[in-house]
This record gives sequence, structure tokens and C-alpha cells, in this order.
Amino acid sequence: MIESMQRGLADLAVDAHFDADPALADRYGPMGRRIWRTEAQARVIHLVQAVACARPRLFGSHVAWAIDALRARHVPEEEIRGHLEALAVTLQAELPEDVAAAVRPFAEAALAELACPARDEHGLLDDQSQDSTLSRLYLLHLLQRDEREAQSLVEDAMRAGMSLAEVYERVVTPALGEIGRMWHLQEASIADEHYCTSATRSIIARLRAAAGTPRPDGRRALCCSVGGDLHDIGIRMAADLLELDGWTVDFMGANMPAAEVVISVEHASEEPGRAFDLVVASASTMLSIRSMMDLVEAMHASPIARTVPLLVGGAPFSADAGLATALGANAGAETLSEAVLAAARLVPSTAARSGR
Repeated sequence: MIESMQRGLADLAVDAHFDADPALADRYGPMGRRIWRTEAQARVIHLVQAVACARPRLFGSHVAWAIDALRARHVPEEEIRGHLEALAVTLQAELPEDVAAAVRPFAEAALAELACPARDEHGLLDDQSQDSTLSRLYLLHLLQRDEREAQSLVEDAMRAGMSLAEVYERVVTPALGEIGRMWHLQEASIADEHYCTSATRSIIARLRAAAGTPRPDGRRALCCSVGGDLHDIGIRMAADLLELDGWTVDFMGANMPAAEVVISVEHASEEPGRAFDLVVASASTMLSIRSMMDLVEAMHASPIARTVPLLVGGAPFSADAGLATALGANAGAETLSEAVLAAARLVPSTAARSGR
């Protein structure tokens, strides 16, 4: 219901905001309502995802993220408060009573974020600790559009003894997180973010090829990002590390519809030696939660797929440790290393089962 009303709710919230603060029209000019309508609709879209899985904390985390972005753009605190209060009032006034009651804890979680002081976030490039040196240098090379130097940096690190898992977790992952933060706060452009992502995709492919492949131990996994999620680097790195742990992986990439995952699992079960022992799925942002819910539902509805454990991960699961269980997955992982360990717990190798 909320999703079907999202544009109308956003328009009414903007009207309420401008009615409460008539000076907004002069401060923003002819584009003012369009600017705030975009913000209001973004809040409603994220609200839909949080309500679907009954997790007010997730909506609060989204609003905290939005507040940081607005503050970075020098939006006055009273305007941020007016925006969120107008949305809360609109939801209570326009939704049916039972729906409005269900939404109230989510609005309260959002408004509670207003009481949090502005965070003095120091990015990766400001971090002078030794642990961050490689990741900082890696990111600097990419921001300078020097993929070759970034590649050489991580190759040298591996020659010096760093494992592929350590490169992924200590160098690549923090760098990608930082470029996302910089884009969010307008410290980097969309072009910067796209270049860093594209170059990293090429770099990790070459690193994985150089790492070799151990003898498979018989376990098979299907790895993908859920339908509508176009991000695939995180799940690609998870698939790589599973392969190094002995798994045979069918990597399906980004935007894998739930029905296709189930069909793949069912078809594989009909081929001797090709049945999947595990499905690993990523939801990289909050906007992919309902797609993850669709995958859980589709797997549970299949007599074959329901017997295959589902391991999930991605940013929302790091923000809410109980989310994986709440959605009905068998396990969740906040990091790549946790994903490998969780996979081994769900499906022990033959050697582990025999005690060797």
C-alpha cells in the first residue's frame, strides 16, 4: 500500500514542509519543491523496504545516512527536521489507521536520529594508521585513474605474504567503502565511483586468476546478487574465497531473479554430482531487502531448494545483525571471512566431517 502511494505521500509531505516553513520557497526558488520531493520519495522507498521486514532500526539507519548527506550539503538543521516531521505527519494522516499504527515505530526511529549529533567522520584518506596504508594508497591510485599502480600495489602485497583474503578484506573492501562514502558526501563524483568500481572488478579478476585453484572438495555453491541489485564485487570476492576453501562455485553475478535461482537449484539436483549444497546471496543496499525476501520465499516454496541452506550478506546485514534470521535465511555474514566460516559450518567439507 505504501509503495503504491509513494509519489502522493512524497508530494503531500513536501506540501506540509513548505506550509510549515514558507521561507523555503524563497530559499530554494522554483526548483525547491522538486528537490525536496526527491528527498521525500527516497525516504518512502526505503520505508517500504524496512516495513516489509518489520525492522524499524533499518529505516533509522537509512535516515541517519540521509541526514549525513544533507548536512554535508549544508542543509540547515531546521530544514532537515522539518522534512522528517512533515513526512511523519503525512504518513499518520494519509494512511489507513491500522497501517499508520504499524508505521509509527519507523517514523519514531527516524525522528530519533535528529537527536544524534553530527558525526565527525574521518575518511580513509585521513587515516594515518599503519593498518590502513595499503588501502589508502590503493584508493589514491584509483582516484588518480592509475589502475596499473593499484594493481602493482596489491600484487606486491601478495608477494610479500598477504593472502588473497587479506587483500580483499584489508585493502579492497575499505577502499570501496570509502569511495562510496565520498560519493555520498559529495567528496567524489559519480565518475570517480564508477572508475574505482570498474578498475577494482578488473583487478580482483586478475588477482583471483593468479591465486590458482585448490583441488575441489566436492561442495558446490551458487553465488549471486539478488534481483534488482546491480552490485557484484562483494559477492564476486566471496565466491573467490569459497573457491580457495575448496568449493566449486557457479557464479551467477548481479541481478539474479529469485525464480531463476530456484530453477538453477532444481535443475542441478537432477544432474549427478552437480547438486548445489549452498546458495550464497548478496543484498548490497537496503533497497534490495524485498528481493532477498522474495528469494527466501521462493526457496522455501520449492521442495528441492528448501533443503539447500541459504547464506546471505551485504551492507544491510552489517547494519542489523538479526536481519538474516528475521528474513528466514540459514545464516548471515558481515565480512568475507565470516562468509567462508559460515559456509563451512552450514556444509562441512568431507575432511572436516571425518575429523581430518
